[in-house]
Amino acid sequence: MLRGGVAAAFALGGIATAGACAPPEGAVGPPARKEPRPGYYPADYDRIVEASKKERELTIYSNMDSYNWQPVIEGFQRHYPWIEKISSTNLGSGEVFQRYYAESSRGNTRTSLMVSGAPQNWSDMSRDKRVADYRSPELSRLPDFGRPLRGVYTFSADVIVLAYNKILMEASERPSSLAEIVELTEREPDRFRHMITTYTTNASFGLAIHRAYNLWLQRGGKDPWETYDALLPFTRAEESSGPMLDKIASGEYLLGYFMSSTIVFPQQVQVGKAVGWSYIRDASPLFLRGMGVPARCPHPNTGRLMLDYILSHEGQVNVGRGGFTPYREDVTTKETPHTYTSITEEVGADNIVLIGYDQGTEKEQEAFSEEWVKRLG
Repeated sequence: MLRGGVAAAFALGGIATAGACAPPEGAVGPPARKEPRPGYYPADYDRIVEASKKERELTIYSNMDSYNWQPVIEGFQRHYPWIEKISSTNLGSGEVFQRYYAESSRGNTRTSLMVSGAPQNWSDMSRDKRVADYRSPELSRLPDFGRPLRGVYTFSADVIVLAYNKILMEASERPSSLAEIVELTEREPDRFRHMITTYTTNASFGLAIHRAYNLWLQRGGKDPWETYDALLPFTRAEESSGPMLDKIASGEYLLGYFMSSTIVFPQQVQVGKAVGWSYIRDASPLFLRGMGVPARCPHPNTGRLMLDYILSHEGQVNVGRGGFTPYREDVTTKETPHTYTSITEEVGADNIVLIGYDQGTEKEQEAFSEEWVKRLG
């Protein structure tokens, strides 16, 4: 498995992991250089800094691997070395919230920062005022989707890509769009039947991607099911990108679409000889991964410091070096391989599908998922 449900503990002066492997060499970049605190921070910001010295630790509930966090946490600890213990989880997108709610009901919440790609869960948490209504000093430097909901900020705008087996597919047939995948299935249906993979809508992350694409087509006046009617009979769905990537590399699948770049990009170091990838040029989803500080948590000041650091220029560079897609306009491809700006320029703004928080009601999402599953081969 390329991605596991592991927890990693980061200690001052190095990284100690519990049940986690070190990142593959070259999978993540080194932390960006330390930058001074920007002049636009409020004069009383030191109150948060001083209060964090009494807390000295931070637990993050996330759906991210330990190596994804490495550049961010190392950079953060250069600024706040007294935060001696930072631990992060790698849970499912919805499980991040399930664990928080379970602990909250018992009055022993451990997390002081939550990061996950689960739009409906964030909408519910914001509505119920269970996330702190904190106004970051970085807010004025962010695009409109930087704070999409009360108390909820965008960690990254992660591009969703397609991947293929380079050994089993000739260069001339490797796709770079959904339309090209459809053409492959029409030309050689027997070869591609059940040899294509994507996320299942039974997983919150997958549901958000597929639902956003479906709604994007509707808003553009296109048939929202035409592409799915063509692709799903050839598709086998998986819960996460790790198994998808494993099976593409082994040849069990020939290709996959709507896969998470946060798995595909870092793992190119391991599987790059067998697996290639491409932006989806006729519909490139960007997943707005949310984050927030719980309204009730044990280390609220440290949680706020980390949130502000992640939103800063330096923090966003380190988000990119951890395998995610930074979205601040002042982060360039000279600092990190992929940015929101560079992706938009490459595929065209009209082909960007923002996966935000307008997914419809829960009943509408369930109805969509049922229709989607019916079309699977």
